[in-house]
Amino acid sequence: MNSTYSYREFGKVSLEFSKCLVPTSDFINIVEKAIESGDPNELKQIIEEYGQFIPDEVILGGRFYFEGTHTSKKLTEENDYESVVKVGIQQALDIGVGNRSENSKGNTNSCKRECTKLIGGEQPDSLEEFDETAWVRSLKDFRNWDCIEYKNPISIFQILPNDSRDLHGRIFSLIGKKIHYSRIEDFTYNLEEFEKPKVLKLDIPPKISKIVQNKKTDCNIFATVLDTDENDDFFNYQIFHPPKGNPSLIIHCIQNKLRKRECKLKIGWMIVGYHTDFNSIFTDSNIQLKVLESDFNASKQSMDDKKFLEFEYNSLIEKIPCLGIPVLSKLDSSNESIVIGHHFFNVKENNKIGSYTFSYCFKHNHYVNLPDFTFYTLIISKYSNPDDYGMSSFTKNNFKGKIPSFSSNSFKAKMNKMIKSKSSKSDSLRQMKLKYVSLHTSGENNCGPIFLKQKSKKIKRYTIKISCGQASSCICKNSTLKKSKTNLEYAFFTPKEENKDETEA
Repeated sequence: MNSTYSYREFGKVSLEFSKCLVPTSDFINIVEKAIESGDPNELKQIIEEYGQFIPDEVILGGRFYFEGTHTSKKLTEENDYESVVKVGIQQALDIGVGNRSENSKGNTNSCKRECTKLIGGEQPDSLEEFDETAWVRSLKDFRNWDCIEYKNPISIFQILPNDSRDLHGRIFSLIGKKIHYSRIEDFTYNLEEFEKPKVLKLDIPPKISKIVQNKKTDCNIFATVLDTDENDDFFNYQIFHPPKGNPSLIIHCIQNKLRKRECKLKIGWMIVGYHTDFNSIFTDSNIQLKVLESDFNASKQSMDDKKFLEFEYNSLIEKIPCLGIPVLSKLDSSNESIVIGHHFFNVKENNKIGSYTFSYCFKHNHYVNLPDFTFYTLIISKYSNPDDYGMSSFTKNNFKGKIPSFSSNSFKAKMNKMIKSKSSKSDSLRQMKLKYVSLHTSGENNCGPIFLKQKSKKIKRYTIKISCGQASSCICKNSTLKKSKTNLEYAFFTPKEENKDETEA
């Protein structure tokens, strides 16, 4: 003997609201105030008050739930559907035809059913007195109908007017960007020429490519490179994205002296952009990403550039990781031998963060004037796993220490919990500490040409040795950061892979 819970429903009419959902002026004003506040939590307060979704179709009729006690082990499923009439609100009360649908699971032999819940229809004094035949007959009167199903839910923000106020776009901007796609892949870099970079074409899935091409998403691409070999070489990388072409990753290997070799690299890259669907804007409420863009014009004829970001934070209670990458719109003989380095500087007394960029040329073995480029800054205010982003000092960055040799079972148990099995490619790559990283310095005047290099066990600073006969004002004479040990940190970010080739509906 076993019990199952089933239901029978009778849909009488379908009310469609899609053509008549119009927000009130009060609701529009509340949304505008939330946008102007600059606080995404204000939008959440609106959802708590008004709800997150509204259906554009409602089914009216009746439904009853019942529990069945069976004596046979054979289980069957029975479905019986008739047409349902779809109407607008004005037509709703003129309908006399309905829909009957049954979806019940039970045994093929004797079954004793007991009603447990009623929606719509004439209500008996008690469920024990429920008469199915009489209850079904009562649904012929529209006054006994009740709502039995909500269909096609849409966000309450979707019904806002799409006019010059651009409420949709401003809401997406307030919420911030999301990671539409991220990927980690292997790349073999055959080092043969000192000046020539390697170009990795980014294989963007078709559905993600459509998101990138949508100007409303305002997508940006970030990347990182990890050298699996332990040597003194390091790799600089920048995005090449022509106006009418596909993006690529430009990778330079920087050596003090050319040594031909085969480099095994781990490449991480991700596409960050605004949401395109209101239904998912708060599914990742623990993620808050913002991207700033800054253009540099080569006509300034400067080897370096320093500017504050259009961003403020409270330095007393938080550290905000910023990650940067330069983006070129053209790649030719004029700039293919140039690498662009960067770091950020924090001016805590003013709650400000700035970016410092510089360029080095392989042909001249010296710093040169910056070319035309755009600098992307990714600001990570919040992420789902707090351990996947943050700031770290170089004193905490050394992974070369030996694991202590203890034989106790408790120690082994703790180690087993700490070490993940190599069950997937993603897990093994995470163990290699592949991170998006950028250097941060303390103070507006604590800036200079310095690079970061990421190895599997450590993240290091790197300065290029240059013999220069120019004046002492040349930036190659700036050794501030080379000597500094206490005013340097690096921002890191290890996002989860988002590579399911999905897009929002």
